[in-house]
Amino acid sequence: MDLVDLKLENLWEYDPDTKSLKGNPQILYYRQPRATEYPLDLKKGYRRYIPRNGNFLRAFGLVQHHVMHLPKPRQVLEHMDFFLNRGTMLKFMGDRTYGKETNFAACRFKGCIYVRSLQEDHDERYTVPCVAKTYPFKARQYVFTRYPGALPRTDAPVDERKQVYGMFSAKLGSFRLLYSAEVSGVSNKEPLGDLNDPEVLKKCHLASLKVDKEGRRNNSAPLWLMQSYLGGIDQLAIANTNERGLVCRPIEVVSCAKVMSQESQFNIHDRLQKLHKILEEINIKMSNKDNPHQELRFKMRQDSILFENRLTSIEPPGNFDQQFIDFINHL
Repeated sequence: MDLVDLKLENLWEYDPDTKSLKGNPQILYYRQPRATEYPLDLKKGYRRYIPRNGNFLRAFGLVQHHVMHLPKPRQVLEHMDFFLNRGTMLKFMGDRTYGKETNFAACRFKGCIYVRSLQEDHDERYTVPCVAKTYPFKARQYVFTRYPGALPRTDAPVDERKQVYGMFSAKLGSFRLLYSAEVSGVSNKEPLGDLNDPEVLKKCHLASLKVDKEGRRNNSAPLWLMQSYLGGIDQLAIANTNERGLVCRPIEVVSCAKVMSQESQFNIHDRLQKLHKILEEINIKMSNKDNPHQELRFKMRQDSILFENRLTSIEPPGNFDQQFIDFINHL
């Protein structure tokens, strides 16, 4: 099974000062560090690291904002079956990075099913994480800049609050999906124009960076590859860091498809089949339910899905803003 018709629908930037989303974000461009820039010090500026500190969107914040800014929202909603984010999809595909059991909820509203992890509304990143967990964010400073080929600004503190998100549409089997995912930047060599323009979005070549520790077997490879696959990323950049947080060897850029073909223990088609099977079960369970104020909760345990016997009323502030509910009802 494959994910087909994968399309980047829009890009949104989260503004931590106003706690809101804005279009046409400041996208960052991938650059390959010059030989004279190595080693890259990923501990640099750690004392000034700015954590999210509660600056994050609620579970369906991106979807609501995206739908309400569509030129033809009704037409889009009529052709969509599921609204999710990449993290939830990864769990359904078998990611067990943060535990073997996860709690989820599904809500059907005007024929569309919204699925979330129950952990999504509880972000604990109020404090600065240990230094090793900040390496991926610092590494991005060395390779992603505001303009193609520009020099990096590695003296600036990492601000984890500032994020760019992509909205993606795709088809999986019989289901049409709309989902969100964080975006690091693009690999385009020329400046892009107005990212609110669909024709400019088509030109975006999304890029990703992975930080690995030298000498350690990469057990996270399937997760990383699934993230890249769902984000429509063809080329992957790999930075290897030593115990002192230094990247001494040149960053390697590899083909996502090539790496997946070399992973003997990993098959993306099997993972997508798992995802589709779970979505099928959710769709059957939600077939005669349609209420934005109620949800069906369930657990994922290994490859089994355990549904609760009844719907749960959603506690305030609810899954959706009242403005969004009124907007959909009006349509």
